[in-house]
Amino acid sequence: MFTTVNFTFLLLPLFLILYFILPGRFRNFSILIFSLFLVFLFDPISAVILLFSICLNYSFGLIISKKGNVGILVLGIILNIALLSGFKYYQLLFNLFHIVADIVSNSAHQTTIFSTLILPLGISFYTFRAISYLVDIYRKKTEPEYNFIDFSTYLTLFPIFIAGPIARYVEVKHDLHTRKLSFRQIAGGIERFIIGLARKVIIANTLGAVADQIFSTPIEDLSTPLAWLGIISYTMQIFFDFSGYTDMAIGIGMMLGFTFPENFNYPYISKNIREFWRRWHMTLSTWLRDYLFLPIAYSLSRKWKKNTYAGIKTDNLLYTVATMITFAICGIWHGSTISFLIWGVYYALFMIIEQVFLKRPFARLWAPLQHVYTILVVMGGWVFFRTEGLDQAFKFYQKLFVYSAGSVSSNSYLYFFVINRETILILICSIILSTPVFSMLKTKLIALSETRKGILQTYAVIRLSILFLLLIVSLSFVVAQTYHPFIYFRF
Repeated sequence: MFTTVNFTFLLLPLFLILYFILPGRFRNFSILIFSLFLVFLFDPISAVILLFSICLNYSFGLIISKKGNVGILVLGIILNIALLSGFKYYQLLFNLFHIVADIVSNSAHQTTIFSTLILPLGISFYTFRAISYLVDIYRKKTEPEYNFIDFSTYLTLFPIFIAGPIARYVEVKHDLHTRKLSFRQIAGGIERFIIGLARKVIIANTLGAVADQIFSTPIEDLSTPLAWLGIISYTMQIFFDFSGYTDMAIGIGMMLGFTFPENFNYPYISKNIREFWRRWHMTLSTWLRDYLFLPIAYSLSRKWKKNTYAGIKTDNLLYTVATMITFAICGIWHGSTISFLIWGVYYALFMIIEQVFLKRPFARLWAPLQHVYTILVVMGGWVFFRTEGLDQAFKFYQKLFVYSAGSVSSNSYLYFFVINRETILILICSIILSTPVFSMLKTKLIALSETRKGILQTYAVIRLSILFLLLIVSLSFVVAQTYHPFIYFRF
């Protein structure tokens, strides 16, 4: 949505002009109407489901605040999960139902129109925000939102509606009620939006084209070098795609007066998988920690009183069980196929191995080897995301680790049409930009400018020039390219 011509050149500018003109008391209402309009424009049914979720959670928030009953909280969570599951996992349930029916009746059943339901826009993200809202009210971390318009605005905030960050009510409550606009904040939001747009349309889309070409080629025709190029390209694509969206969402939020939580902190420089998940999709990671991992670990710790069970320390056992359940749910949240469940379990296993069995050896390992290990595990995880089904995933793993020359004709085609100066340059730039090199350089320049005013002025000119160039190039990409939706839209 953020990278379409109509949104970038028409809808967003018109809305911002109207937003800045309106008195402060009408701004939440304008955000609500614009957010609902965008959802309705995409899919009217999604808008109806969103309105139902708003009414449901607004009501439960008030009831939980008055009653303080855990049963009401559980019912509210169950209804939210049922709404999400009914649309997201209907196909899995539908197929299971027919498998059982076929076994019982010994006959085949025809599929119905309900097997083509569309996943409501943003439901995975606003459901998690709604659940955190209800739980935080129950835990007395916040009062419920009594103003229906303000609550509706929170749940429909269009910058973060489709793919996060998963901003909790307690994180935006102040801005929701008393935010103020300033020129500096608006300028910072524009800068952040431009950077995010460039990350998406210049880097992610270009590398996505490389990954698409390679992954659409029959696996048996791929050579091992091309398989590695494919997964490296996808590894960079998904990072710059998702982080680019986050930058644009945070940038628009700043223009509106909101401060949304950060979602990425250079995850590809991590030294282990636990650190990776502290840096990747941070709002999801902290949500899973606070509302799944810690409650599971705490509830089990109250039942397991011994120091060891079957020779295993209770702390390690608690960590193992809580991590496995949390990441299995994390995988299922991303998608209803077995590949996503395996992806979640895959990460859980590595985290358990690191924490329970090899914590000290990992700590003593040479730092560059820790980085290599982590990025290899992460790329291995992305194979499950990009391939279609487990069979293709395991075949792709074989291509990566067992050398193959592949098909001469397919390799020649890919090398000629995919690998060129532009893609190689952007791939190199993406690798550099996935590290904090430029961030560190910026910090040093700002620190140096405190003693030398000329450096500050030069830095400001260079910064504005780069932003203007990025905007021009990005807009040319937006106009020239066909629509490339954000990867996380489908979750």
